[in-house]
Amino acid sequence: MRGHPALALVAWLLLVLVLQAWSWPALSLLFLICLPLLWRQLYIALRRMRWLLLTLLLVTAWSVPGDALFVATWSPSRQGLALALQQQLRLLLLMASLRCIWLQLGQQGMLQALAWLMQPLAWLGLPLERLLLRLGLTLFYAEHWLQHSPALSLAAWRAALAAQLTQAPADEVKLGFSPWTMRDTLALLLLLLLSGLLVKVGQ
Repeated sequence: MRGHPALALVAWLLLVLVLQAWSWPALSLLFLICLPLLWRQLYIALRRMRWLLLTLLLVTAWSVPGDALFVATWSPSRQGLALALQQQLRLLLLMASLRCIWLQLGQQGMLQALAWLMQPLAWLGLPLERLLLRLGLTLFYAEHWLQHSPALSLAAWRAALAAQLTQAPADEVKLGFSPWTMRDTLALLLLLLLSGLLVKVGQ
């Protein structure tokens, strides 16, 4: 039996905290381990975030004070360059792992996991159903545009948008139901303990 879909997102959120606490050697080792296993997801993440990663490198390397990389007034700092590379590795690993979760759960499983995590918002009186509907439509269109991106021209984008509007999904989101069991609770406790241990190991 599979666990509750929300466990995958909880594990990913814990991974965010773990990677943020890890040092440069630990991040590099994890990246080398994941490279032969997740090379496709890492390549997709790199291709989709290449401009974000480049901007992160330029801004961080030239804004963080430290020792100059080479003798010039416009030289980036060694500390800034190291920090930028660390953040790039974190982003690539997180996006690749999130892509794996998406492929495993699918849109319905992802929405079901988000519905469980966002349940406290319903207790506060927020319209959870409307939020999930908008999230579902956003995920649908985002996945479509990522897989069928048009050429870089205004006419191509207008034609693609017009074609997409004629194939719009139904204005509803159907969610499955997975009860939270005792095994899910034990798995959650194990994830919390494991993440705490990994934070200590990777520092």
